[in-house]
Amino acid sequence: MMNSVSYFDSIADKWNVIRSEYFEDKLKYIVLSKFNIENKICVDLGCGTGFISLALAEKANLVFSIDNSRNMLKQLHDEAVNRNVKNIYPIKGSITDIPLFDESIDAVYINMALHHVVDAKKAVKEAYRILKKGGTFTISDVKKHNGEWARTEMHDKWLGFSNEQISGWLAEAGFSGINFENTELSCKGYSSKGEYTETGIFIASGIKKGE
Repeated sequence: MMNSVSYFDSIADKWNVIRSEYFEDKLKYIVLSKFNIENKICVDLGCGTGFISLALAEKANLVFSIDNSRNMLKQLHDEAVNRNVKNIYPIKGSITDIPLFDESIDAVYINMALHHVVDAKKAVKEAYRILKKGGTFTISDVKKHNGEWARTEMHDKWLGFSNEQISGWLAEAGFSGINFENTELSCKGYSSKGEYTETGIFIASGIKKGE
């Protein structure tokens, strides 16, 4: 049985095509419009091949791109080199045990990755830990759905999230100014048996209050 890391390692070179079938490029512009990241230090958790990282790098000072798939990080590294982007630092690491210092980051993003994390609540707490006071956290992911096949075929640990779940985790971690909004976008996919699932994409955010 393939685990989720080997699954993502195995599809890394095809991920940009696979991903574009699930959700649109437009998503990154909506995600990036939430907060001003000009000259900030950002983190992209579960960065994959860098869908968000490469966009962040255009404005941010530094981007730490964290993923537990070495092959995904290699794809991102190669693409950054191709584009002559020098401010992205790929790091192999876990989203529930982020290899970064407390209060060292201005803005944390996790795009379409939280549903792959068994202890998703801990990932939210970790984001809070690494953020500076006044730092911002943005989660973009899928709303609750019933496509059970995604558990086996996509290694999804969660079949999307509800507003209450995400807002609750953000509040519990200590975030304030919590905002949850549904985008007009949807995520769609077919299982190997032809089962079709379509669900909405939400963007949630919070701010780590200064003392």
